Amino acid sequence: MVRCWAWLCLCLLPGWVTAQDEPLRLAWKTAPDSELVSLSKTQVLSREPLPKDLQAPLGSVWKLFVYAWLVDTGAQEPAYACQGKSKEEVYCCAVGASIARDQALVRSCGLYFEPQRLQLSAADWRHYWQARNAPDWLQDLNQLQPQTRVPVAELLQVLALLPARTRPGACCWMWCSMPPTAL
Repeated sequence: MVRCWAWLCLCLLPGWVTAQDEPLRLAWKTAPDSELVSLSKTQVLSREPLPKDLQAPLGSVWKLFVYAWLVDTGAQEPAYACQGKSKEEVYCCAVGASIARDQALVRSCGLYFEPQRLQLSAADWRHYWQARNAPDWLQDLNQLQPQTRVPVAELLQVLALLPARTRPGACCWMWCSMPPTAL
């Protein structure tokens, strides 16, 4: 339970910092449906069923899907070596150092999980996610971009499908969104 609250806090913190006066919206999978909660800095503003048409950008969650694929398929990819060629390396490691898979996920190192770097096959990717009845946007490797807008309900469903060993804090899965103006 402590892990669950830790993940919740980690998820909410960026939203609270950036939200200012806007409410933070949090969606999570509940049985049998999903729920959308709006929060201010001090209280719950509303609680309602998750609207079926609510969409949000994929954001950093795309890295989790690549991570899950790597773990579940037993991939043995090389560590990412920071060479100082990209400003995005600030999320990865110092120049001359390298980063492995688990630490790359923790640090949100997108360069590590880039499908081109990992030489992911679009056909293998599609087959893997089709076998799990994932939505079309996840089966298409080209859609795995932070700006790709996806239905939040589908995102919650597919996160619940991830193998337990690939889920940090498997006790709870939620989708944290930015303030309503960002959705």
